[in-house]
Amino acid sequence: MPYGLIVLIASVALTVVYVVVSEAPVWSKVLVAGLFGVSLTWRYGMFLQVALSIYLSLYFRYLQSRT
Repeated sequence: MPYGLIVLIASVALTVVYVVVSEAPVWSKVLVAGLFGVSLTWRYGMFLQVALSIYLSLYFRYLQSRT
């Protein structure tokens, strides 16, 4: 399995969960969705997807620790 596909699947899953389920402000959801859209069209988009996945993973971990 190509490693780029793993990054793509993880970033899609985390972005969808963030946009649909989280209680984040609307501007933040739009920003994350926009960055993900840019990462699909940009030449170095995989690096942006990795950074987005790391950020969202840390955000969900932070929310989990608050409860």
